[in-house]
Amino acid sequence: MKKECVIAGVPPVFQRARESHTFSKMKKRINFLLLLLLLGTHIPESRALEVEGVPIAPQVTVSEKQLSLNGAGVRTVVLLVLPIKAYVAAFYTPAPLRSEKAVLASPGPLKWQFTFLQAVGQSQVTKAWQAQFAESISFTYEGWETDRDTFVKMFGPLKKGGVESVEIDGNTTRVYDNGILKGSINGRNFQKAFISLWFGSNPVQESLKSDLLGN
Repeated sequence: MKKECVIAGVPPVFQRARESHTFSKMKKRINFLLLLLLLGTHIPESRALEVEGVPIAPQVTVSEKQLSLNGAGVRTVVLLVLPIKAYVAAFYTPAPLRSEKAVLASPGPLKWQFTFLQAVGQSQVTKAWQAQFAESISFTYEGWETDRDTFVKMFGPLKKGGVESVEIDGNTTRVYDNGILKGSINGRNFQKAFISLWFGSNPVQESLKSDLLGN
């Protein structure tokens, strides 16, 4: 015979109704959580990330290959002891990459996108890139200075919201300035040097390195 658990002072008929109501609420809650889990796998793909008011696309296409956002962050520079947010950087990859070693081993394509939070003139752009190479490059090779100078000259002045992009595709590195292809540099060595700026032993910014790697 099935035993019923009796709550003191509560008639059995009301107790059974209460148990039925509680079970129904639990069932609805479980179904709702399962639905959220099922939908949750798709939400990140449809939601655009926003950093400092800059919308970051979850995917981009390079050479007809879809890349996903690996990470994004803000580059901050210090001028006269005042921190200034210079640009928002986004890094796109064919699969999640969490270390410099993984980035170097990736078959690519890879894409960096820089959206500027301040208007910058030609001399500012040139000096900024030259400074980043001087301070952060950890991989060099014979003739790398020539490739560096060619790379830096491809970038021009930018208005607030202007975008610079760099793509690594095979052994070719392409440079885009405000969506316009400005040129390319051939050779794996320059790619290793460029990657070392962001993920090497002395990156442009430690926090940005972590953000771009999604760590």
